[in-house]
Amino acid sequence: MPFFSFSLKKNFLNQKEFPYIAKKEIKNNITYYSKNTKLWKMLNKQESIKYTNFVSFEDRKLITQPKDSILFCLPPSIGLGDLIEYAIFVEKLEKSKKFKKVGVAFIGKYSFILKKYFNIKHVFSEIISKEKYYSFNNQFHVTLELEVFKLQKYNRKDINKYLSKYFGLNIINKNFKKFNKKNLTKITIFPVSQSPIRSLPPFLINRIIKAYKDKLKIEIVLDNSDISNFIESKLLSNNINIIKPETLEELCNVVDKIEFGIFMDSGPLHLAKLLNKNGILIITSVSHKELLNEDENIFPIQNNFKSKYCSSPCGLTNVFNLDGKVGCFQSLKISRENFFKIKNLNSLQRGNIKDSYVGLILKPVGCVENININKLTNLIDNIL
Repeated sequence: MPFFSFSLKKNFLNQKEFPYIAKKEIKNNITYYSKNTKLWKMLNKQESIKYTNFVSFEDRKLITQPKDSILFCLPPSIGLGDLIEYAIFVEKLEKSKKFKKVGVAFIGKYSFILKKYFNIKHVFSEIISKEKYYSFNNQFHVTLELEVFKLQKYNRKDINKYLSKYFGLNIINKNFKKFNKKNLTKITIFPVSQSPIRSLPPFLINRIIKAYKDKLKIEIVLDNSDISNFIESKLLSNNINIIKPETLEELCNVVDKIEFGIFMDSGPLHLAKLLNKNGILIITSVSHKELLNEDENIFPIQNNFKSKYCSSPCGLTNVFNLDGKVGCFQSLKISRENFFKIKNLNSLQRGNIKDSYVGLILKPVGCVENININKLTNLIDNIL
């Protein structure tokens, strides 16, 4: 991941290409820091040289003794769920008064989420000026400081929990809203994540539809990804309402209005937790212990898949590219032990991994294929 500085002679960035960097945000001949890979590539193009004073990789530095003020520098291109976990922690740290000033940088496209749900004073989206960066006594690059977060793609951990432990904060449990069984008239299914190993295949969605289409209204929330488009093409159309939020704002409104959700490990799950919603989490590759953190509103459906190479939940957040083949521990026949002996794990995210997503929905990996829909329907029947 690049962490770099740059300075422009003239701001030539296209607002459509970089919508989360306001044109007025970048002033000429001022030094800025960023982790935006797309921006890094743009600034290093031959045709960009005439507009730049410099573009340079920067070293991240470990903090020795945190004091006074601290800026949390997030990894680039994080998902909505990760962002919410980071925000919960940062807001909690700010309220603790351990530091006089707390900020968070490189949040990308999620400014709306922080403004709507959190009270964090110092927030920076894709860039931060050198002056503002060093207005904080400490710059805390999360994946540099905490070893446990360096392998989040392959061994997912609860961000809020581990950061809270590091800074000596309690993990504060919220007041849970008691579910009223009598009022349930609809269920809302969120089958899609950014990965095929954390998404619900259409044949399983159709089983849920068949079980409840005559008893409840059924909503299915999709997006415009290849995974979503494939799922939509395979759905039974009886008595279901397909919703496709175009923006984060629309997605928040959808989650806010649900009665009962069926979630995979994805952004809507974390929004639902934030909004105190009730529902079910279907476990595949990531443990409910890392995702729910004792949330009493959302019930986990455990997965007992086991193979020679892995068992559910294995910790993976996505598939990887090993010797030109895309899959997981089980499908690529590599044990977790041997996998973590690979020296450059970042190299396993290269190549056209997304081109394999639909194929892995059509022919799911072991833990996805092993999802027990009977457990889910029994739980919903008990609620009804």
